[in-house]
Amino acid sequence: MASGTKFSFPGSTAGAGQVALDRFAEMMIDRMEQMKSSDWKQGWIGGANGYSGLPQNVGGRNYSGSNSFFLQLHTAAKGYQLPVYLTFNQAHNLKAHVLKGEKSFPVVYWDMLVKDKNGRKISSDEYKAMTREEKKNLDVIPFVKAFPVYNVDQTNLREAQPERVQKLIDKFKVPELRDTQGMYAHTALDRMIREQSWLCPIQVDKRENGAYYSPSRDIVVLPMKAQFNTGSTPKEVYRDGMEFYSTMLHEMTHSTMTPERLNREMGGKFGDPKYAKEELVAELTAAMISHSMGFDSKVTDNSAAYLDSWISVLKKEPKFIVSIMSDVNKASDLILDHVDKQRLALGEQPYLAKNDPWLPPDPNEEIPFKNAAIIKTRSGDYAIRASYDGVDLGLKPIEKSTARTYFQLTDMKDKEAFLNMTARKQYHSEIAGISRSTSKSLSM
Repeated sequence: MASGTKFSFPGSTAGAGQVALDRFAEMMIDRMEQMKSSDWKQGWIGGANGYSGLPQNVGGRNYSGSNSFFLQLHTAAKGYQLPVYLTFNQAHNLKAHVLKGEKSFPVVYWDMLVKDKNGRKISSDEYKAMTREEKKNLDVIPFVKAFPVYNVDQTNLREAQPERVQKLIDKFKVPELRDTQGMYAHTALDRMIREQSWLCPIQVDKRENGAYYSPSRDIVVLPMKAQFNTGSTPKEVYRDGMEFYSTMLHEMTHSTMTPERLNREMGGKFGDPKYAKEELVAELTAAMISHSMGFDSKVTDNSAAYLDSWISVLKKEPKFIVSIMSDVNKASDLILDHVDKQRLALGEQPYLAKNDPWLPPDPNEEIPFKNAAIIKTRSGDYAIRASYDGVDLGLKPIEKSTARTYFQLTDMKDKEAFLNMTARKQYHSEIAGISRSTSKSLSM
């Protein structure tokens, strides 16, 4: 957003967006209540089922933030095989359908209402086309929207598209990796430690009584991996390896909070409300990433001590989950970006679809253009402008009839879909050139 733009947050979020947030808060409260039980062994999300990967839509694009976490939670709770979801229309486009009686799950996203100083409503197209200077002194009111999705197990996609579903199963299948001591091993995280390629040093070569991140020294300190090897059976020893990596991810999350990184506030001592919030961010980030890697992490003693206070806050203010999951989204994205660099170096598939240079475009998916807009030029003609993957694609002329159709659409989703379709058609050669350039640079 432009600097100088004023933001307002309404007292309540109406409609499907608020219903979705309330449902997320209820799910989190239910899970915390379950975790208070002395025999709870499944961690935040639930035991992994032999499949790994972040939730995605059927076209391959990852969900982020609260959507990613709660889709993981929903997938585990319902016992679905894969964390892959699609809309009713996407199922229809793939010659499939939602099974009778199946209930949808909400996916949320932020939209905004923009007004000028006189209270006149500014359309999203006008806003996108404005310069930084023109955006100053505008009132921007963000609000939450939601749309329904279904897991692939709630559809007949397996029968309608068996090859597509088999590719998804192959993609999410977890290879079992064991090191010489029988503990779980993660090659990309091991390489990150070996190459010291995280944002700060990670110390793992000395015996320590506990794990921590030191802001003053800007270092993550972990006990040696062998210190986690406390199980009495091969299965327990294997699980001990997972605990080492989930602890590492927890402390790595804390290291993203510094002002020059993600700039989160943290209280100075155990029990401080800001400290409690930071602990929840670290716990959920580690849980989400661990689950996407094919395993679940235990609930730490620190976090268990905060369960009652977190439940109380969520009951009083369900929208607290928005703030938490926003931080989780940013931290997990930053961590997975660095992990993906290691996976690419090892010849492995990255976790984030955006980092996969070999992911083919899906004909049913719209290309995620940025700053796209259809505008009227000084000559009276029409043109489209957009950027893609950080590259400004410039202005391209379009037919007057295309522009007229676009401006006549009243539904924002229809307008966005039409805009992306037009951009994909107009910038086809430019996008192909960018993709070739990216693949070439990664292979060198």
